[in-house]
Amino acid sequence: MEIKKLQRDIKKEKDPLEVELKQIELEEKIYGKAQMELVAKHRMREVATWSKLKKEFDDNNFDKKDVNTHQAHSYMLRLQHQKNTITPGTSQPEVFNVLGQIDTLERVIRDKELAPPKEKKKLR
Repeated sequence: MEIKKLQRDIKKEKDPLEVELKQIELEEKIYGKAQMELVAKHRMREVATWSKLKKEFDDNNFDKKDVNTHQAHSYMLRLQHQKNTITPGTSQPEVFNVLGQIDTLERVIRDKELAPPKEKKKLR
């Protein structure tokens, strides 16, 4: 709409300086639109590629219905790696933070607090 409005205004304008300014604005709008279209096409291609890759590498070891299943496992791996990098030079708050997070995550997994709402009701 803005592009059409600018085109209309350029046709009506009598002052050459105003025509030039509006023409610059029009070209900026056209360029911006072209950039947005390129980004949109790239995003659509990216989504299509990810969808293809997910199907191609799906070995049914990943819970596609509940993200918490994967996140709990991923967080535990990350925290255990962090725990393994603790040295005598590691600050006490950092040590407490990592160990506390591991303890909490182990409890949450054990008590199935990450289970979807329907499963939580069954567990009680």
